[in-house]
Amino acid sequence: MRVYNSDTGSNHNIQILKHLSLTPIAAAGRIEGMFAHQENCSLKPDFSVDVFDRLGNVINTKSLKQYIEEFCCHASKFSISEYLLDVNRPLRLIDLWEDDPIGSGGPKVIDSDQLSLSEKLEVRALFDPFTDVIYPPHIFNVMSKNDIKGIMKGYTNNRLFTEEYRKRKARSKAINEDFKEAKYQEIVWLDYTLKLKQWALDRGYDSFVYSNIKEGSGEDTYVTLLPNQLSKINNSLFFNEEKYLTEMPPVIKSIITRLHSKPIVTNRTHEFVYSILWGQKDPMPFWE
Repeated sequence: MRVYNSDTGSNHNIQILKHLSLTPIAAAGRIEGMFAHQENCSLKPDFSVDVFDRLGNVINTKSLKQYIEEFCCHASKFSISEYLLDVNRPLRLIDLWEDDPIGSGGPKVIDSDQLSLSEKLEVRALFDPFTDVIYPPHIFNVMSKNDIKGIMKGYTNNRLFTEEYRKRKARSKAINEDFKEAKYQEIVWLDYTLKLKQWALDRGYDSFVYSNIKEGSGEDTYVTLLPNQLSKINNSLFFNEEKYLTEMPPVIKSIITRLHSKPIVTNRTHEFVYSILWGQKDPMPFWE
């Protein structure tokens, strides 16, 4: 089948654990999603943008113009490439991991309706002692830093782990996160991701698949588990920044105005909005 991936063209790229969508629209959505997860932001009615820390405190305010320019800088690093994907038995997942490694979703990341009772027990044991989404505080309740360093040591010669860890470190730098502390949760999340990958392969699955609601319109996105599952077609799309900056800012402003004019819902302090940087419509006119 034909699939699409957004990529920066890194020389380190390994074609395992690669997320591939059925349409280029979802690939463009993933580019926006990666940018949006770099900072927790609120778009205000005066067209300023507040940036929050993890505790919800405002740590910076920027103009909407600056925010859009930062997105353009981000998007310009990517191309959207077309591939032929060869998979036969995908394991369906539930997207619980946001912008973190799949293993951070915990045992409920697998759609249990497709598992036998014995497989459900195996998955539960694989993620033990975690029973749900794995947040950083949960990790440090049951593991010491020395425990986690021991996990890291076990992957010393694992090329896939090294590459995924490198990408997580780069993401941490991009969001100004203290990786000296964040690395511990990243190691645990990657450990469970690779354990889940191996469990799936041992049970005869050759890929993951999930419904991508956050970065698309719910179409399936596949994740490769083996090398040589992809053949690149020589079709790549690149971001047209000039066209975007000409056409999109007024569209985004109109969306912000519309959202802030809605009646306030009791006890709701904010609302998550997806695809706003693509104007909540087809982003492909800005890729060519």
